[in-house]
Parts: sequence; structure tokens; C-alpha cells
Amino acid sequence: MESMRAVGYSLETAIADVVDNSIAANAGLVEILYQSHPDTAHISILDDGRGMDDEEIVSAMQLASTSAVDERHATDLGRFGLGLKTASLSQCRCLTVISKKDGVVSGARWDMDHLANVRKWELLILSTREISAVPGVELLSQLDSGTLVVWTKLNDADLESAVFGEIWDQRMMDAKDHLALVFHRFLAGEHGKKFRMRLNGTGIKPADPFLARNSATQAGTEEKLPIGDTHITIKPFTLPYLNKMTAADKKAAQVNGTLRDSQGFYVYRSMRLVIGGSWFRVAPRTELGKLARVRVDIPNTLDHLWALDIKKSTAVPPPAVKNILRKVIDRLVQPSQRAFKHKGTKEAGSKAVLHTWEANSGRDSFFYKINRDHPILRALSGTLSVDQTRTLENFIRNVESSFPLEDAYIRMAGDQVAGAPSPTESEIVEELRDYWKKYEQNGFDSEEFRTSFKAVARYAAIENIHSLLDEVVGGN
Repeated sequence: MESMRAVGYSLETAIADVVDNSIAANAGLVEILYQSHPDTAHISILDDGRGMDDEEIVSAMQLASTSAVDERHATDLGRFGLGLKTASLSQCRCLTVISKKDGVVSGARWDMDHLANVRKWELLILSTREISAVPGVELLSQLDSGTLVVWTKLNDADLESAVFGEIWDQRMMDAKDHLALVFHRFLAGEHGKKFRMRLNGTGIKPADPFLARNSATQAGTEEKLPIGDTHITIKPFTLPYLNKMTAADKKAAQVNGTLRDSQGFYVYRSMRLVIGGSWFRVAPRTELGKLARVRVDIPNTLDHLWALDIKKSTAVPPPAVKNILRKVIDRLVQPSQRAFKHKGTKEAGSKAVLHTWEANSGRDSFFYKINRDHPILRALSGTLSVDQTRTLENFIRNVESSFPLEDAYIRMAGDQVAGAPSPTESEIVEELRDYWKKYEQNGFDSEEFRTSFKAVARYAAIENIHSLLDEVVGGN
């Protein structure tokens, strides 16, 4: 039992494993309550599921209570019959389970200190008086049925009070974020019924890593890939460009720290997230692919093929699945690559918008040059002397050679949004009026001025650019 405590659960994966049981019990509400003062420290997880009777609760407390090879219901999130015990005892030394079914309340407890004293496999069956002393049991009594899981003698109990409270408060906040992600499809009602979770009375909202509710998210076509007698389902998503994400969107999308590290396949077992943000070595993580996410749904009948671990936090796809994914990966990532085309440059042959910067590629390198045919440079060309023109050209070359590529890459890799503040309409009019004067001095007509400047990247996106150009030309 002591060895089982070191399986490797974190607090958030341990709580998620207990919530799996609540969902399997058809719960519509899971209440997670905790106190972080060492004298009263405990965590309780209460659900309003179908509950257990005396016999069922003893069976649930047995190690490996369900065989990993048994056929499970499609909505059963269990796997090895170990989760309740290993998850709970990884975080505490005393696990108490109280359950109510058909009006009858039953309770059992594993206490590590008691086992150490008696040196026996002795599961404690609780009396009515002992049950009444369990924190949170009064909430269970208000339900028609349900189960209460309570952890006491929490880890790190020997720490000073302030340190203990600070550590567990932060751990519980991290757990809240984890639950919002792992169970986001249940919280959104995708399984066909209402499901809620609360932490100390505060509702946990779903954290969708695909940002499906953002109108700028691109959802691809769902595909079914046959595996033996069943299938897995994949659906690609391309997240919005960063400047179209809210702060909440960005937080939900940064599953593994940054968008770049969060790209990849998101594997769901019966709608429960198992692993997110991995290409499983069928493709590399790239900056251009960081908006790409692929939802992969697997049934629990394929657990043996996916090498699902006890914590349900790791799943390795079988070779047959990896081969299929490898064939479609390029198509799945392409939309993200297109979204990251540099908006301030143009490639040769692109004339829809007149950009300031042009990308030039060599055999093994690339560099940026300022577009010498840009209308602004044309406006200046006829007003400068030969020496001034030479000085301007030297300055342009200096700017080109010092383009801060590395700094820009580091900032964008850190999910910063590139973009200068948008100019006001009065600033645009003032700029255009100045350019129009120089165009007139050089003998260009107004139509050529309009044609050139309505295509300049800085102005092309302005909805009323045509009327502004008319105002400038007419007002001169």
C-alpha cells in the first residue's frame, strides 16, 4: 500500500481520477471542498450519482476491483479498478468513502497508519456514529443518492501552517484549471446531459483547447478511421490568429505553457481528455503549426492498443494508428501554416496588396528587403537631390541589414502578438495629404495616386479608404 502511493499522481490527476467515478455513476454535480489549515485540512469530493450499498462500497475499496480486460460500458471512464485507491492515497494517508443508496448510508476507510499498526489488510467499516463525524457528510444526507470521498492526513502535514496553506491553495487552483480542461466536453454537455463541477462553491467553467466558440476558429471535417472492428474519430481545428483571441481564449489554448508547445493531437477517451498537445512523433512542433489542434476520440474498447496508464494521463497510439495519422498530418497542419503567413511581407507574384517588406529566399537562407517600388518611395523620388537619394538608399540598406528577426521570433514564440497601434482617421488623412502633395510635384495624376495608395498595406484594410482618398485629392 505504501508503494502504491508513489505511482506518480499529481493532485490534479488524482482528483480527476475520482471525478471519473462520479461521471461513471451518472452524476450531474460534483462538489469539491477543501480546507487548507493543517489542523482541519481535508479534501472532499461529493457527487449526486447513483451511490453504493454496503457490498458495493467494500468492492469499490478493493484493489483492482475491476479487471482491466473486462468489457466496459461505452461511458465508463474506469480502467484498472485502482484509480479511487491509488489516486486518493497518493495525496493522503487516510481515505474515507461514504455512499448513500436507497436511503441507506454506508462507509469504509483505508487508513495507512492503522495498517502499519495492525500489519493486516484491514479495511475499516464505519459505524453510524463514525460516519456522522466525516466532514461533508451533512451535504450527502441532503441528496437522494450519491458518494462522498474524503481525504484526510494530507501530504506535507508536517509543514508550518502558513506554508502548508499556501502550497495547498495553489495546488487546488491548479487542479481547478486541470479539471476545467480534462472534463470540458462534459461541462459543455456534449455527452447529452447537464454536468456541473464546483470548487468550494465556485463553478468550474469548461476550458476548450479548440476555442470552438470563437467565430474565427476553423473547424475541419470529422473523419472516422477504422481500427479492427471499431474506429477512432479525428477532427482538426485551426485556432484564430493571436490578435483575435481574448485573454480567456489564450489561457485556454496554452495547455502546455505556450501555443507552440500546445499544438498537436488531443486524445479523448469517452470524451475525457487523456493527453493533449502531442504529435506522437509523426510530425515536429513548428512555429507555423502552433495553431493546429486535432481532436482524437477513442472508445474504451481500444485501451489495450493505446497503452493507457493507470492515471489516464498518458496514451501511446498503436503503430496502425500512427501510420494513418502520419498520412494525413500535412493536410491537418496546413490551415495553421496559412494563418501565419507574415502579414507585413509579400512573396514574388503577390500584387493584391502593396507591402513595405518583401521576402527573398536563397538556397538555404532568406532575408527581407524594402519594396523599392513602394508608392511612398515613388513620392519621394522626384523631390530629392542625387546626394539625398544616395543617402536615402544607404539608410534603407542599413534598415534591411538590421531587421530584428531573432527578437521577433522570440517574442512570437512566446505568444506575443505582432502589430503596431492602429492609426486614427485624422492621422491617415494627414499622411495621405502629404503624399498627394509630393505626387503632384512629381507630375502624377490623381487617379494614379488613388490606385497606388488604396493598395498600400497600411491603408488597404481601411473600409472607407476610397472616400478618404477622394477627400484628400478633392480637398487639395
